[in-house]
Amino acid sequence: RYVDYAVNPLALTCQTYDCVPLAAALHPSQIYSVAATKCFRWVFTGSDDGYVRKWDFFASMNGKTALTQVQRHQHVDSVTMSGVLSSWWENEEQVAAAPAALPPPPTIDVHTEALWALLGTESGNINLVTVRHDEGKCHHVLRHHTGPVSVLQITPGETGVISGSWDKSVLEWDLNTGSIVRNYSGHSSQISSASFPNTSVYEEKDENIFLTTSFDGQCFIWDRREHGKAARMLGLPDKTPPWCLSACWSADGSKIYTGRRNGQVDEWDYASQKLIRSFRMPMNSGPVSYVASMPNGKHIICASRDNVRLWNTEIETTANIYPEGQERPTLTGSSASYKTNPFTILPGHHSGSISHIGNTKSGNVSMYFVWLVIDPTCRYMITTSGNRGWDGVSTNACLFYEITPIV
Repeated sequence: RYVDYAVNPLALTCQTYDCVPLAAALHPSQIYSVAATKCFRWVFTGSDDGYVRKWDFFASMNGKTALTQVQRHQHVDSVTMSGVLSSWWENEEQVAAAPAALPPPPTIDVHTEALWALLGTESGNINLVTVRHDEGKCHHVLRHHTGPVSVLQITPGETGVISGSWDKSVLEWDLNTGSIVRNYSGHSSQISSASFPNTSVYEEKDENIFLTTSFDGQCFIWDRREHGKAARMLGLPDKTPPWCLSACWSADGSKIYTGRRNGQVDEWDYASQKLIRSFRMPMNSGPVSYVASMPNGKHIICASRDNVRLWNTEIETTANIYPEGQERPTLTGSSASYKTNPFTILPGHHSGSISHIGNTKSGNVSMYFVWLVIDPTCRYMITTSGNRGWDGVSTNACLFYEITPIV
């Protein structure tokens, strides 16, 4: 089977993007995790009720099932189609004394062709289940973590997986043997994200380098070829509270973007590990729970408490904050560009539509989470919301977007 994964050529050079939600995958409870096959044929979600759901993405986008008027009420006008549910199964704990209630899967990752999937559990186990045949049947359990598994990232070669947990550990597993290849030690808080950088070709991953982040604001860069060597660390900028839920690489892998609790996204240079600048969200936007980069190299998507924004990093405005001692770039044209709005708000999630996470242990700050998945061709995007086990409420929103480059 041949699938063309080449990115839309217009998406590489466009001025901006138009992201419109068209379908909503309805869930009865909060959504904890989301993953998709490389071609986006199948989408998998894990929710608070302990079930993993498999959605037919293209049947959903082609309008096989329409939302009722009541179901459409909480969404924007463009959302008229319902997600087509293909199947579902329980995410059971593979232990002698199973809990009375099904534990929700804190994180999911799936094989590119949906042959198998990895499901994290609250006990720290990682279930390897088949998907194409005997859906949901657990064939092996990876056991080592002592806390909920919050991060699963299959390696680019799909022979291993990087796992992160609330027990502060990051492990690399060999999926052929089920054994631990390496323990990446150094984090002092719960692991929140992990990602591999792109190579010179968008969406072709460098399997040797990856980054991990933790709740206390740490961002470590690891080289899988350097056994026994400590990670390179991105420090916390001045006056920045210790908090980081998401980090991503730029399209070419030369920069790193980290979302912060104070409503800022920090831009770092990968080669020197130096802070370039920070992008400050509007006042009262709340913590940035997710960041993702777009293939044109100048746009990033930032999810905050109030909205999801498409931010143009090339526009110089007063929202750009530079490190102390570094001068702001001089504009060659009119200074009016300082007043230009650098972002557009993506419809779909707004205020109450983004799930509430609750207050942190270190301060009275309400946090809201949105998670994003963008397909390799940059034609589609999925957003989900859920509190991932903390106190709070959620509207259980899972939206399917179509991305159109604007040249």
